[in-house]
Amino acid sequence: MKCVICKDGNTEKGFTSVTLERNGMLFVVKQVPAHICTNCGEAYIDEKITSAILEMAQRAFFGGVQLEICSYKAA
Repeated sequence: MKCVICKDGNTEKGFTSVTLERNGMLFVVKQVPAHICTNCGEAYIDEKITSAILEMAQRAFFGGVQLEICSYKAA
């Protein structure tokens, strides 16, 4: 896929990290499958994976976690 950010690069399968912050709580997910631009490094994560990460973060935030770092595991 052509990168919509830089418009010069194409994307390749790879992995990225996602960091979410809310009300002083920090949630980091490493090894998230993504399509990464070969030119600028922009990461594109598909909708199913994004939904799963947001669910994980929601549970952590409501559980009172202040900092959580984990690796993505496909369901």
